[in-house]
Amino acid sequence: MSLHPVHFGPPTRRLFGLHHPARGHARANLLMCLPLLHEHVRSYRFFSQLADRFADAGIACLRFDYFGTGDSDGDDDAFTPQSALADIAEAAAELRRRDAAAPLVLLGIRASALLAARAAGDVDAAALWCWQPEHDGRAYIERIAARYREELASRDRFPSRKTLPSAQAGDLMGFRLAPAFAEEFAACRLDDAPGNVPLAVIGDDAALRLAPPHATRHLLPPTATFWADQIDLRGLIALRDAESAVQSLLHELPEPSLRMQAYG
Repeated sequence: MSLHPVHFGPPTRRLFGLHHPARGHARANLLMCLPLLHEHVRSYRFFSQLADRFADAGIACLRFDYFGTGDSDGDDDAFTPQSALADIAEAAAELRRRDAAAPLVLLGIRASALLAARAAGDVDAAALWCWQPEHDGRAYIERIAARYREELASRDRFPSRKTLPSAQAGDLMGFRLAPAFAEEFAACRLDDAPGNVPLAVIGDDAALRLAPPHATRHLLPPTATFWADQIDLRGLIALRDAESAVQSLLHELPEPSLRMQAYG
């Protein structure tokens, strides 16, 4: 499959993305809102392969980095949930610039599912897919903050240091974040997803049990979900183990509408 690096957004806020063109006529545009913090790096290969898989099925995909993350401009502390919503809108406009007629689907992955849920209505998404989503922003922040403190206190991780490091204000999993990040993210919930946007939740049994009532549910086997609980990734995430869920999502693709034609 072809893959095109793209820069987009205003000159003072340039974002970086990777566009996977659809093979043949595009059935949909898929905007992939990638995992946050340490999970981004650990899952990078898998979601690149997943984008290729969707592109091969006729779905144009854009993977992008929020401002202040990855290869986009901005320092770590420029990344906030509120600014991420503006980045999602900018990335949606970039996809529509390439093909205005194809319906736009948001794919929110892990904690980014909470951001995608808030953005879905504003970007006029035809569908929202949430992959192994977090469901409560406050619980997410509390859990990974505790895990970060645990890792910093581990002699196995820092065997040669006389004094173990301690978490600094604003640090989370080794990233220096804006002071407002934790408070803003704590207010995010998957239930923020608009009820009039078709919602699919893809994950393990626990994720599916917590899914909003109107969501369709697509089960992933443990071999495709194990990575989310690991700090040091052990083993590859096999794309073939997610194939059943991918096939189910392809059957749910929204059809183009007159409203989507208006973006042309």
